[in-house]
Amino acid sequence: MHEQVQRRAYAMWEADGRPEGQDQAYWFKAVSEIASEAAKTIKPPRKRTTRTAKTTKAA
Repeated sequence: MHEQVQRRAYAMWEADGRPEGQDQAYWFKAVSEIASEAAKTIKPPRKRTTRTAKTTKAA
């Protein structure tokens, strides 16, 4: 993941004209984007149905 963040941060930095002194800002932006993309792939947990007590009929 480190290399993926590094590549994304570098690409954003270059696209913005290579401003000096902004390395951490671009790093955190890249982490945020990658985490957001990863979160979209997570399936939500299934809803659990509540169990009802079985009723027994008296004979």
